[in-house]
Amino acid sequence: MNEKDMASILKEQGWVCNKDEVGDYFCVIDMEDTEIQAIPSVGKRADHFRVSLTPSISSKEFSEAVSFISGDGGSHVPIIVSHEGPEKIPSVSRDEIIRLSEKAISWARSQSIEDGLTTYRKLPTHAKGAMPVRHLAALAIAGDTTRLDEYKKSFEKGERLGFVPYVTSDMIDRALIVAQKIK
Repeated sequence: MNEKDMASILKEQGWVCNKDEVGDYFCVIDMEDTEIQAIPSVGKRADHFRVSLTPSISSKEFSEAVSFISGDGGSHVPIIVSHEGPEKIPSVSRDEIIRLSEKAISWARSQSIEDGLTTYRKLPTHAKGAMPVRHLAALAIAGDTTRLDEYKKSFEKGERLGFVPYVTSDMIDRALIVAQKIK
C-alpha cells in the first residue's frame, strides 16, 4: 500500500484528496466549522510499516484570511497540527487506514480552534517563517482593528516592529480590510 492507495480509501470515507505542488497527497474533510487536513504517509521497514496521517485543523475563514492577506491564493492553513509520530504496524490494510481516519477526526474534535487562534494573536511581531501572516490573519478575523491600525501607523513611520522582511504595509492594509468587515 502507498499514499495513493491511502488517499483512495480516505476518499471512500468522505475526504477530498488532491496533490500539492510537489506531488504529495493531502486530504481534507469538513466537520461543522472545522476543516481537517491529513497528509497520508506510509513507509515500509524490514518487519513493519510506519503509517501516519499527520492531521491538522483550520477554518475556512482563517485560511481565506491568510490567503487574502498574503495575496498568494493559498488553501488550507493549519491552526493546530498533531505532532504525534507515525504508528508502527505489521501490515497496512483498509481497516487500518479507516481507523487512522477516525483517530484523526477524533483528535480534531478534541482541539479548540479558538485556543489556536489566541496563540497566533499573542505571537510577537518578530515571529519567524509563516507565523507573522498567521498572526495578522488571527487578529483580522478577531476584528482587532486597534492593533492592526497600530501596526499600520508604525510601518508608515518606517518602524517595522521586528516583522520579517516579507511582511509589507499592503499586507497590513489587507488585514485591516478583513478586520473591518468583521466589526
